[in-house]
Amino acid sequence: MATATLIPVEHYLASSYHPDCDFLDGELLERNRGERNAERSHARLQMKIAAWLFSNERRFHVCALPEVRVRITPNRVRIPDIALISDSAPFEQVVVTAPVLCIEVLSPCDTLTGISDRIEDYLSLGVPVCWVVDPESGSAWTATASGLTRVTDGILRAGEISMPLADVLD
Repeated sequence: MATATLIPVEHYLASSYHPDCDFLDGELLERNRGERNAERSHARLQMKIAAWLFSNERRFHVCALPEVRVRITPNRVRIPDIALISDSAPFEQVVVTAPVLCIEVLSPCDTLTGISDRIEDYLSLGVPVCWVVDPESGSAWTATASGLTRVTDGILRAGEISMPLADVLD
């Protein structure tokens, strides 16, 4: 059985990876990009959500950041597809202050069960709500400390933010 080579968090934070990797207790974990033919739908939805949020930053007093490192604990760093940071949060190269929202766009290889570890990490940091969006089915869920809820009315919500799915789905 092969064992992973552990690296110090300082080494990870001082390095860049293409694509960037999560860092979990000394191990690099590649983020699921999905199948080659699904990368476009994932990337397009991620961009459209980020663009919608970017165009509403002043309205909601936030900053939308795609694929930024979010430090969950001293030895855990996740990279959400999109993180929404409050305007009042301090400027941090690696985000330590809990975002107001983390968003994950599912790849075909992803499952809700598989993405639950990522969501649990975000919630443990103090992120109040996470969105999970499936570009293939157009389905979406919100995750809070109370659990995972499927969006049935076509509107993703996080506090004052309300984003109609129809605005970002092709």
